[in-house]
Amino acid sequence: MSFFRCCFIFIISGVLGHLPLSASEPAYMPPAAPQTGGIVDLALLYQGGTHRIDWTPEQFTSYLTWTNPETQKEEWLFDGFLFIEFKSNTGFMFAKGYGAKPSTKENQLWFLERIFEKGKSVDALDQALGKTIERLGAPPRPRRVVLTLPEPIVQTENWGELNGKALDYSNTEDRIAAVQWFIDMLLERWKKEGYQHLELAGFYWTAEEMGDSDKELMQAVSKYIHRHDKRFYWIPWWRSPGSNVWKDLGFDVAYQQPNYFFKLDVPDGRVEEACRFAKQRGMGMEMEWDERVMSDTKNFARRLAGYIDGFEKEGVWKEAAVAHYMAGHGMIALSQSTVPEVVALYRQLCSFIAERQQRRDF
Repeated sequence: MSFFRCCFIFIISGVLGHLPLSASEPAYMPPAAPQTGGIVDLALLYQGGTHRIDWTPEQFTSYLTWTNPETQKEEWLFDGFLFIEFKSNTGFMFAKGYGAKPSTKENQLWFLERIFEKGKSVDALDQALGKTIERLGAPPRPRRVVLTLPEPIVQTENWGELNGKALDYSNTEDRIAAVQWFIDMLLERWKKEGYQHLELAGFYWTAEEMGDSDKELMQAVSKYIHRHDKRFYWIPWWRSPGSNVWKDLGFDVAYQQPNYFFKLDVPDGRVEEACRFAKQRGMGMEMEWDERVMSDTKNFARRLAGYIDGFEKEGVWKEAAVAHYMAGHGMIALSQSTVPEVVALYRQLCSFIAERQQRRDF
């Protein structure tokens, strides 16, 4: 590679991460790329259902910063926060396949109130970030939020009325109208709440697979989101239908799930395979782990290590935008563990995230 090209990549990477040198060169979705809304590391926060933790300001602290044990310096961690939910635990779901009834207008209004509840959820994150800023000053780049859109499940009965009309989900236009209504509600409430330290980056699609009949819906939703100058996010499961054509569906960024952590019979090498799949298709990657790292360290610490090492081997930490699945409250538990093997994984993971942030904080 020529000196000029090396210098060019070095300069641009601070803003967009690694960019492909030609249209044919495979490349991940870069960290902080415009398509991600400028996000490097997106933390998945499961919130909304009654079975979740409260998400108070104190519960966000381990997601915002960590103290580097080598320097004793407090460093920034995640710069993006996805508030995600797929069911309420009270009998209705926001995406198909979760063993409950499809959500109606009434259920979705309930979900909306959960998102904007005072002292919890987004409001609590804003408060926690404010206290952190008092200690450290504002982060070099804004902290951004992504909010979940319920899937308009075709089998929904009696969703409710919109502008005096009862919506029929066998009609694609009615499904589109319902999603647009929810986007409008989210935007209106976000503006009303006036959060001091957070920016709204865009919206996440809950369903993790796509059928042929979903294309018209997705493209219409994408256009509506872009009309409001926001981004559209997706995280499909491994080999999910539609993951090959995520751009055609209208998404700005898709993060590939390896699905290696969850089942011990998934063979070693899956993480690397998923990374190569994502790189060929211009996707980001999803880091995946849960509390079993602490409760069953013998089996699951090795699985988490497989992601950390696989991401390093395949260039993800340097070249790709990453979404982080940590189950219900994984980072809280990981940061509090005293088990030496778990402590080592926590330090390794946070070191990578903090370094990724610092590379773009200039």
